[in-house]
Amino acid sequence: MSNYVKATNFAVKDGLASGNPAKIIKGTEIDTEYNAIASAISSKSDINSPTFTGTPAAPTASFGTSTTQLASTAFVQSAIAPLLPAGLILLWSGSQASIPSGWVLCDGTNSTPDLRGRFVIGAGSLAASATGTAGASVTGSISGTTLTVSAVTFGTLAVNDIVSHASILQTATISGLGTGTGNTGTYTLTYTGSTSSFTGSISGTTLTVTAVASGTIITDQVITGGSVTAGTKIVNQLTGAAGGIGTYTVDISQTRSSASLTGTYTLASTTLTINSTILRVSAVASGTLAVGQFLTGTGIDFGINITALGTGTGGAGTYSLNTGDAFASTTISASGGVVTVGASGGSKDATLVSHTHASTAVTDTVAAHTHAVPTNSVTGPGNNGGGRFVNGDNGGGNVNTTSGGEHSHTVSVSIASAGSSGTNANLPPYYALCYIMKT
Repeated sequence: MSNYVKATNFAVKDGLASGNPAKIIKGTEIDTEYNAIASAISSKSDINSPTFTGTPAAPTASFGTSTTQLASTAFVQSAIAPLLPAGLILLWSGSQASIPSGWVLCDGTNSTPDLRGRFVIGAGSLAASATGTAGASVTGSISGTTLTVSAVTFGTLAVNDIVSHASILQTATISGLGTGTGNTGTYTLTYTGSTSSFTGSISGTTLTVTAVASGTIITDQVITGGSVTAGTKIVNQLTGAAGGIGTYTVDISQTRSSASLTGTYTLASTTLTINSTILRVSAVASGTLAVGQFLTGTGIDFGINITALGTGTGGAGTYSLNTGDAFASTTISASGGVVTVGASGGSKDATLVSHTHASTAVTDTVAAHTHAVPTNSVTGPGNNGGGRFVNGDNGGGNVNTTSGGEHSHTVSVSIASAGSSGTNANLPPYYALCYIMKT
């Protein structure tokens, strides 16, 4: 783009004396001026839909201006920046190698979270950060309704806590304190099958129960009374109503006549998990704990939330949880959502516990009876020479089966284990894209 510069000063000519050759305006001078003007005009943009070349500049409007004024690149950048702030994460459909400038792959580097191979779920804002524990892990044994704790790995025991172990098939609740007041000592348990009193006899490894005076018979009860071999334990039930009259398998073969017997559930000393609905907070680093907040942290089950205040009213103290849990002292993030930003969990692999299902059915006891079979409805080799009757043999009468006396029929079915684990078996159908973050 050029500007017009006048080559001839025509005003000077007006001041020259008559007869001075320079006073004459020459055609070449006029032509030079017109050519210069034409050249300058041709290098300028039109007002209507101009096309600029080079690097045109324009004044930068203040942020938020909304007029027909031209927008400079500086104005555009200031307008876009709030819309794409640093830390924004998007899905990128291109290749990893073609991620645009100003964005980086979320792979755990460059201050990004590692989102490779992960699903993302919505998080709630962090309301508080605290240190706390729930439940306990102990070494203990059980005999009937007595829990004896010999060591505490972490936590505190309390009334209404639930004792958990793979061998305990019932819900065993701490219903009272004995010599223990939160740590080692004895505690009273309440659960179905802690003890039972019944009449029974043993032949080999089969216990036959004919009457139950009290309680419920369950697996792992140790039987005493009636000269039963010490330490004899019930392994499983074979027939009858669950926990009542029927037959059971015991672990020690013996022969004992019918007698009054007692069953006492027994679990040898082992590691027990004590699930509690009491959250014990020792410190709050920031924020305030409140009812409805969801908790995340090492060892905390998914979906745990605060349902009521105890001795704590936002800071250190106790709080009630929606369900029992057991975790050692850890940093707890509390939020209005199920999880807080940065929380992780879940597994892409499916882990199924190997197991079997036992099904036992007992028909009602029936009196002695026979079954009539019409001979004219039976086919096969005839003439009563052995085998089955043919149509018309014996004149078409009935054949009665032999009476079996009063009896019942027992049907037992055992379903083989179908448990298995599978790598990536928890993944739904998926399509992989790159998560990228604005820097």
